[in-house]
Amino acid sequence: MTFRRLLLLLLIGLVAAGTPAQAQAPPSITLEAQAGYDGTGAYRANFWFPVAVTVTNTGGDSLGVLAWEVPGDAAAGSFEHVLDLPRGARKRVVLPVVHTGFNNRARLTLRIDGEEVARQAIALNPIGMEQPTLGVISSDATVLSSLQASRFIPDTATAVVRLDPALLPDDAALLAGLDAIFIHDLATDSLSSAQREALLLWTRMGGQLILGGGLRAERTLAGLAEVSPVDVGALRADAPAAALAAFAGRPELAADLPPLTVNEARLRAGARALDGSGLLAARAEGAGQVIFAAFDLAALRVWPGEAALWERALQMAPRAHIGPAFRWRGDNLLRDTLQHGLVWLPSPWLLLALMAAYIAVIGPLNFLLLRWLRRVELAWVTTPLIALATLGLTYGGSVAMRGPEARVVQVAIVQGFEGASTGQATAFFGVFSPARRSYRLDFAAESLITPSSLASFERAPLIVRQEATSSSVPELLIDVGSLRSVMVEQTVGDVPPVQSDLRIEGGFLRGQVRLGGDAAPLRDAQIVAGAASGRIGDLQPGTAATVDLRLGQENFPFEPQDSDSGLVSRRQALIWLFATDRFSLGNPSPQGQPGHPDREGVYLLGWIERPALAISVNDDATAQRGETLVIIRLKHNGAQP
Repeated sequence: MTFRRLLLLLLIGLVAAGTPAQAQAPPSITLEAQAGYDGTGAYRANFWFPVAVTVTNTGGDSLGVLAWEVPGDAAAGSFEHVLDLPRGARKRVVLPVVHTGFNNRARLTLRIDGEEVARQAIALNPIGMEQPTLGVISSDATVLSSLQASRFIPDTATAVVRLDPALLPDDAALLAGLDAIFIHDLATDSLSSAQREALLLWTRMGGQLILGGGLRAERTLAGLAEVSPVDVGALRADAPAAALAAFAGRPELAADLPPLTVNEARLRAGARALDGSGLLAARAEGAGQVIFAAFDLAALRVWPGEAALWERALQMAPRAHIGPAFRWRGDNLLRDTLQHGLVWLPSPWLLLALMAAYIAVIGPLNFLLLRWLRRVELAWVTTPLIALATLGLTYGGSVAMRGPEARVVQVAIVQGFEGASTGQATAFFGVFSPARRSYRLDFAAESLITPSSLASFERAPLIVRQEATSSSVPELLIDVGSLRSVMVEQTVGDVPPVQSDLRIEGGFLRGQVRLGGDAAPLRDAQIVAGAASGRIGDLQPGTAATVDLRLGQENFPFEPQDSDSGLVSRRQALIWLFATDRFSLGNPSPQGQPGHPDREGVYLLGWIERPALAISVNDDATAQRGETLVIIRLKHNGAQP
């Protein structure tokens, strides 16, 4: 018997040894992440920043999920990216991230089938939202180092970030945390078309782009010639530079300036010379500006007046950053402006009538009926039955009023510029649930979803996921009869086309503005210059409106709207956006000055009675109600966008 058992065990061992293993070892995967504007973790609180991740797979085919999290801070939410990793793949993806607080570290992991297979700890260098932040692109790490000593805001340090051209994002929203970008020795035609378009949109949204000249001028202008304020000519050696000292307000330092090798430059239309000798030229580009320095930006590195020069040249003015401002304050524009309920609510009189009917039925009518039937003893049965029937009817009526499906509303702000179809949209989505359920929300792949949702005055963290064809919130839990809001930012290409012919005459802005024939009507349109507003009513496609606005008045945003009974209170929305210095430099204050933060600009504001961005709920392209506020910067004879 013992021999037979040994023989059986031997046979089992031989069979097991000859059977190929079914389980595979985890794939060999490595991560390499470069976070922030500079690749070493620099980011500005409440602004989006890029995280470039390179994933190498030397194992078998896999489908992984990259996850960005902040250890110990669940309130920061998390960002995920679904990644297909074939055998031998080396892929680079850019994960958009935003943090509302000061986080000094983060964690990047890769999970396959729920199992973590790779991890990298990320060091971060947060920059305060109130700090002016300047980016420098140069192969020389000492160029413009004096900018750290500049004070664009009193008692507030200036942050200087060294940018890596290879990490320059192709989405303008990922550059919004930078107030100015200096380009020293980069061949800008080496940037991709998407990177250049993002750089131009960032400029038009209020950024300041400084292009260095001298021996490297042709390289610097190669990919950005269309926005240069000058036509560049031949080089001129030993050019006097005393005008720069005078412009900087430091004439006593003129003797310390070395002779410069400069480019001959001819101003283009709309451009202006900043200094007396034309060494600095600027031209407005949307709400921002482009500056050309006819000299090499490295030439002034040892001059003690360099920081003062750029303090004077850069127009550090407030910018209307909608998303960062609402993230910083934790406000909910939809909650504060929605005036039509998502369900029909009965009037108090109907509720009183229901109560009176219930009392009448359960009291005298019940008693009289039983007395007529001579069965008064059945009251102990009929009374609870009437109560249960009333409860059932009330509950059924409430369910019928709420409906069986989720309902979606949206209020959006689209910012654009005359002559350009591309702009920036910030949308507040509200999802109403008739029952306690979880929903999956899908948006366009390029959408940037803030990783928190708002219900009443509470904020809850979210998981935000990127996939090949969409960006999504995979799970949004909504309580019964509740509304939760999600903020989404996205570049859009359908800004309404407008044409203007405006001029400033004796304290008045006069002229015409015309809406293109293919656009949707603009309701409650008005012209805004600072805190002055002139109403022009509804602007129909293909028609023009006359503008006669007295400048200097302070009636914006408090003027009543012509029609303010729609989905949202339009007047209240404008007050929430522009009644205080929500966008001011430094730390904004509720007691700040009202009006549009761009005091030099002229804007057309109007409402389109439809949503700006699409949404899908549980893989269903849900019909939604919405209104969109359009803000378009116009040209005029005082400034050309």
